[in-house]
Amino acid sequence: MSLILFACVVRVRDGLPLSASTDFYHSQDFLECRRRLKTLASRLAQYPGRGSAEGCDFSIHFSSSRDVACMAICSLQCPAAMAFCFLETLWWEFTASYDTTCVGLASRPYAFLEFGL
Repeated sequence: MSLILFACVVRVRDGLPLSASTDFYHSQDFLECRRRLKTLASRLAQYPGRGSAEGCDFSIHFSSSRDVACMAICSLQCPAAMAFCFLETLWWEFTASYDTTCVGLASRPYAFLEFGL
């Protein structure tokens, strides 16, 4: 089983998903974790720039800076340092490809689908 199961890039102010990986897990626990991630994404502006939440079988890690946050659902065996390293790399790649104006003007979910995670 992979350590990082799902990743997404969201806009901090409103949690709008900008890009996301494909998930291949459809267990009830994973789907519940995706719902928790979605709720957390909509409230990211209230949280510090980095954090984690653990559930039964998965953990959610997020890292945000400026108007973009990267989030991941990981297996519990995934070390937090590894997840945050991945999220930081993802953030740098995304922000190098898209400027803040594009992010601010995005009006529909997954506006940057062509950005392959």
